[in-house]
Amino acid sequence: MCSDFLQQLLARRDTWRGRDPDAAMRSGRATGFQALDGLLEQGGWPDSGLVELLCTLPCPPLMHLLLPLLAGGDGARVIANPPARPSAPALARAGVDLRQLLVLQSRERAPLLRACLEAVASDSVGVMVLWAPGGALPAGTLRRFHLGAQQGRCLLILVRPRRAASQPSPAPLRLDLSCSAPGQLTVAVHKQPGGRPGAHCQVTVLPEHLRRAPPACATLPALTRRPLVDHLPSPLPPPPGPLPLSELRP
Repeated sequence: MCSDFLQQLLARRDTWRGRDPDAAMRSGRATGFQALDGLLEQGGWPDSGLVELLCTLPCPPLMHLLLPLLAGGDGARVIANPPARPSAPALARAGVDLRQLLVLQSRERAPLLRACLEAVASDSVGVMVLWAPGGALPAGTLRRFHLGAQQGRCLLILVRPRRAASQPSPAPLRLDLSCSAPGQLTVAVHKQPGGRPGAHCQVTVLPEHLRRAPPACATLPALTRRPLVDHLPSPLPPPPGPLPLSELRP
């Protein structure tokens, strides 16, 4: 009886196995950066679920870190609540398919979170990058995001301020980012299954000719400081509502 109950617990998708000796054998999504792939126990990003990136916002190099993720894989890509309007030409140069990309923005916190939750659980979105709206996120909201992303086979990257590190989170993978030099990030493990916290690596996210003079987090070529809009310029048509799920289907 006890063995059957244990097997049922292990079969649950929301059960965290902690230090899983088989974690290194599973293949993750390549990050596009060899040093970061070596730091992550799965050899890359998880296939689905919630991942938290903790940093001092807005941390412009973060977007460059995620460009390879946005450029690969199946399903729609959603950028939600970004600190600045994404530049369509820069994203296209990085290999991001603009026909599969949606930018979601709302001044209201509750509708934004609800739309993001529905999107990640819809089985139509492959990757979502969400900059957490102001204020702490309740544990229940984080748990629903994690389970919803697993249900929808979506990788949800949640960008949060570094102070959120003190709040427990159901995210199996939490990474701390800091700008170590122009065009470079120090990525440290806050939590990951099978890995030790504190392990870190240096990632060069910008080639030498694109780096800016200090401060490193002052500008971001892939983001232009213009007013935020609800959609990218042509070829994407403006969505009729906050987040029509029909628009998310590949």
